[in-house]
Amino acid sequence: MEYLLDTADLNEIREINEYFPIVGVTTNPSIIAKEKKDYKDAINGIIEIIGTEKMLHVQVLGMTADVIVKEARLLKETFKANLYIKIPVSAEGLKAMTILKKEGFNITATGILTSQQIVMAVQAGADYMAPYVNRADNINGDGVRVVEEAYKIISRDKNNKAKILGASFKNVKQVHDAIIAGAEAVTVGTDVLKQLIYHPYTDWSIDKFNSDWGKVYGDGKTLLDIL
Repeated sequence: MEYLLDTADLNEIREINEYFPIVGVTTNPSIIAKEKKDYKDAINGIIEIIGTEKMLHVQVLGMTADVIVKEARLLKETFKANLYIKIPVSAEGLKAMTILKKEGFNITATGILTSQQIVMAVQAGADYMAPYVNRADNINGDGVRVVEEAYKIISRDKNNKAKILGASFKNVKQVHDAIIAGAEAVTVGTDVLKQLIYHPYTDWSIDKFNSDWGKVYGDGKTLLDIL
């Protein structure tokens, strides 16, 4: 199971990268624009924090396969990182994926709202396919079912190594359901990621442990103080 952080906020990335076992960061044009920074500074800032081993998913903007391919090549030349080129699933996008995969690019298919888009992206060479779970729900669809159906189809090919990367989550339940349905990776915002490990009784248990310990060994003392 792989967890990625979906943001370009450097403070959030720095905090989450320190405490949580994420394998990378995902961005898109809207996320980058939200930071209102020089584009190169924004991307290099992320790389400086997560390093060159963790994944960084960066999206192209071209509307034609020719421009998408040129943008992908430029991104690879400009940024020294473990880059995954995010390409929306359209006819031009699929064409670009096929070309770039032959050149050895890592590819993430994005903008996905149906299971067949996932299957097509796999055939075009995508390494990750990112269905928009919450966005599908918002248009009277079923984002989790999209993941489930696509997983059933692509798992028939035992040689397939592509992974479904669940995206566009608003709550923990959506994340959990997508993972159960077959998503082998998810990318989530900071708030949702933190909620994945939260439970009030966990906090209560920690407080109880410390309270019981303190009554015997002294409040605030740890094993470092008594061993």
